[in-house]
Amino acid sequence: MKEFLYDYYTFLTKSIEILAFVVGLIVYNKYKNTPVKYFIWFLGWIVFVETIGNYPRHLKDYDLEYLIEGTLIERNYWWFTLFWTSAAAFFYSWFFSLRYKSHMFKQIIKICQFIYLLFLLISIFYDPLAFFSYRSEYLSILSVLVILLSLIFYFIELINSERLTNISRSIYFYIAVTIFIWWLVTTPLSFFEKYFTEADWDFIMIKWYIYLISNILMYSIFAFALIWCKPEQDV
Repeated sequence: MKEFLYDYYTFLTKSIEILAFVVGLIVYNKYKNTPVKYFIWFLGWIVFVETIGNYPRHLKDYDLEYLIEGTLIERNYWWFTLFWTSAAAFFYSWFFSLRYKSHMFKQIIKICQFIYLLFLLISIFYDPLAFFSYRSEYLSILSVLVILLSLIFYFIELINSERLTNISRSIYFYIAVTIFIWWLVTTPLSFFEKYFTEADWDFIMIKWYIYLISNILMYSIFAFALIWCKPEQDV
């Protein structure tokens, strides 16, 4: 099983990501006049980020890892911190803030985005070697907090609005619940990132299983929601 996951984990993950994006493209016309089109673009962005972010593995497969040995980009933590952890925080918080009626909620999210950006810049310029060498736990936690707060605000507004009666066909609801659960499940794994070495394959296997199952469920639900749900114009 270890060999199977090592050989096919990336393929399986990327396949389900591409599936969700392709479904988004197929139903794009249905959502082209709504903010959901930006979510479809973001699915494409995820495919791009995951593909490029695996450059250490790709170079190793072709015996080209010497090209990045001893450089700041020898490990890909910086790539995923900038283009996944940070991008997800900014995108999801902005995406759901489009549904807010409360001006206060919108302002709080903007402040949170500014604080995150400030911490990101400090992390890069204060200790660039550390930024490129390992995953920043506090940036990961801050990203999750920004996303979860934006989701909580969305749920509060949903409960206090007439849209609650139509949530079964609301793509925003499916996206919100899915990523809320995904982050709650996967975030604790980041605290154990330092154990993610070849010396501890038990942890590696557990982590791969959790991420693989979580990703398959998340992108499958995204694909289903894009097909099942109806466009909502009241933004």
